[in-house]
Amino acid sequence: MTIVTDIPQNANSIPASATAGVQARRIGQKLLERFEAHIDPRECAVGSSQYNEKMTSRAIAAFAIQCYGVTDDIEAGNAVCDSSSDGGIDAIYVSHVEKKVICVQAKYNQSGNGTWSLNDFLRFKDACSYLQREEYHRFDERVSSISQDIAAALDSIDYKFYFVMAHTGKTGAANQILADMQTWQSELNDDACVNTSTMPSSDYPFQVHLFSAEDISSAIQGQSLSAINLEDVEMMEYGKVSEPYNAYFGVVTGEQVSEWWSTHGTQLFSKNIRNILGQTDVNDSIKKTVLDEPSNFWFYNNGITVLVREANAHRRNTSDNARGLFTFHNISIINGAQTVSSIGLIGKQHNLSDDYLRNIKLQARFIVTDDNDLVKNITRANNHQNRVLGRDFASQEHEQVRLNKDLIVEGYIYQLLRTNETQVTTEKTITIDEALNALVCANGTPSAVVTLKSQRGKFFENLEGSLYRSTFNSTVSGVTVINAVNFNRIIERKIHEKLSTINRQRDKKLYGILTHGNRYISAMMFKLDPSWKARTIASYDDDALHLKFNTLTSSTERYLTQNHDGAYLARLFTNVEKTTAAMSYIQQRHSINQ
Repeated sequence: MTIVTDIPQNANSIPASATAGVQARRIGQKLLERFEAHIDPRECAVGSSQYNEKMTSRAIAAFAIQCYGVTDDIEAGNAVCDSSSDGGIDAIYVSHVEKKVICVQAKYNQSGNGTWSLNDFLRFKDACSYLQREEYHRFDERVSSISQDIAAALDSIDYKFYFVMAHTGKTGAANQILADMQTWQSELNDDACVNTSTMPSSDYPFQVHLFSAEDISSAIQGQSLSAINLEDVEMMEYGKVSEPYNAYFGVVTGEQVSEWWSTHGTQLFSKNIRNILGQTDVNDSIKKTVLDEPSNFWFYNNGITVLVREANAHRRNTSDNARGLFTFHNISIINGAQTVSSIGLIGKQHNLSDDYLRNIKLQARFIVTDDNDLVKNITRANNHQNRVLGRDFASQEHEQVRLNKDLIVEGYIYQLLRTNETQVTTEKTITIDEALNALVCANGTPSAVVTLKSQRGKFFENLEGSLYRSTFNSTVSGVTVINAVNFNRIIERKIHEKLSTINRQRDKKLYGILTHGNRYISAMMFKLDPSWKARTIASYDDDALHLKFNTLTSSTERYLTQNHDGAYLARLFTNVEKTTAAMSYIQQRHSINQ
């Protein structure tokens, strides 16, 4: 599983080992046995001379999907779309949980000494380009059947695309071909407006990978060794649930959790829907509690949930359940990855003693099951509970309370609390989210507009911070909120109406501008029409706004065609530098034309 920019030019010059062919055939046989029952054998009759070779190639593609997509063998097998009309993609899988799209081309090289040819690479590159342009007619019907999933991923900045070339040959490729692969990856990320020089390659939104025999062998071996057992887990105040499934629950100490992390690292989370998330508000809060209030950790933290294949209670456990020892086999922490990793990392970074960590206590559940479907359901349920968001705390902040009173005077309702999104509201009901959208766009600061588009939650992370205070402060009156929201509603309606009249395939650039540049469009309309700044509740000239809206979208389309014709618009409008340049250019043209 090697990204092309991490492969040295001389990797392919190393001769294949004398046993490379044996290794390739063993890999092929093992993967065929594993995936054959889950792969459609179409155009590949059992008993035909090409059956084993074709099905093994498909099994390699399925294994690549399984490894990169973090899915099971059945889903991986179903992701295979290899056929005479596959368009150059042998398997494709979209994970809305992992937020990944994996496209695979696979080759079964029985000699073990082969590598990628230029034709194979170019065909795969073209296929991936067609996929990005949503030209589904070029592919097998299996690709078309998931077109909505692919479109959802393309329309989001949160998904990563993995273009994987898997084969049982040598690592790397011929120097020029490898250079072309690396250039392709650079072009993909440049078009996505990503500065790859400032981030690790694992964070690139578009990644080109070579999955060679060595990688495949390591992945197979890693999976076979991945079972983790936790021995002599000490739980206090423990209990047991027997129906409908066996489960143990109780209190564990930070000392034990830190030891688990030190020994096993991220392998603890093999079945979790996400790994550790790095620097987040949640992790910062955990760190603060560990360092400042360790004795209160149990009260502040939700605890962890662990799936286990087998559980054994020690015979000498106390009869009053005050303290007991347990051994859990084949475990995976499916909720609490941030808690476990934070305790482990903080303990090491700050050299916390065992006695200190022992004072940290947290709730733990160990659920015993070997039912794969149940594992999926438990994992999904434990990671999709309703969360308390920063904007929920903002409902009690004094500026929001003041605005609520101001709007009541004007005959409006300011809805501060989150509610069902389908709830019917009147035109005189304004939500705090609508106010945020409108005020940020009305202020028109490019960096804030970009943050609103890509990380809107940041506005509510710190209610005393500059981002929040630049939007909600004592200078913002109730009338300002009403005028800005009503103006923004008109713009959002015009965006929706225009989207409904255009063909996504024919008008791709305009579709992208309206979809991904919606906040940019609103911000520019606030700049181009100052009527919302009235000191009393404003009324708007819809015809005049419509004319300015069409002029703005046309000017933006021309600007992007001239300056960023191949850009991935889902990311361009989350790039501060490029959004600033676009806003400045359009505003200058408007002023000149006036």
